[in-house]
Amino acid sequence: MDLDKGELVQAITGGMETEGIEFSADGTKILVTNEADENITVHDIASGNLVKKISTQAYGNRPRGIKSAPTGDYYVGSLEFGDKLVIIDSDFNLEKVVSTGKVPYGLAFDREGKRLFVALKQDEALEVFDTTSWKSIKKIPTGKRCWHFTFTPDESHILVACGRSDEVVVIDAIKLEKLKSIPVPNMPWGIITYP
Repeated sequence: MDLDKGELVQAITGGMETEGIEFSADGTKILVTNEADENITVHDIASGNLVKKISTQAYGNRPRGIKSAPTGDYYVGSLEFGDKLVIIDSDFNLEKVVSTGKVPYGLAFDREGKRLFVALKQDEALEVFDTTSWKSIKKIPTGKRCWHFTFTPDESHILVACGRSDEVVVIDAIKLEKLKSIPVPNMPWGIITYP
């Protein structure tokens, strides 16, 4: 198989309104948030088969973001209409539920996994959690409808795409303070740092 020619490696069918995807720590599986089905599914990459379905309905609606901890021993999903995070262990069992600010979406860990950053659409903030205690450290003001964000390569700053206020907000990742706003027209939605 020549991947340079764009050949299909595997087809995996998720649920309704697939929103987020993340690889398992060992790279053999993929976790998928299915917004309209109110679940997170786990699929085997080699076969494409469904391995597990994790219902989130008891905790809130519309699972959106999903991230693996840098340590590889757990995953975190965001429930947009539940104001919650769900913590899933390495065996894909729902282990813990954590309350957030209003309407959580995008997620990212710092490099060591000691802090989790959560974009809050309705609160117009980036909420920071201590991943040992799962207590909220701070809500950093952003702009309107901030869904996705990225760290700069040295992790000293965070860039947040804020679609409804047509801007990218720059945050000091050490001091946890908003530094400035960069005007970006036409509703910026996603942002990523080139490796």
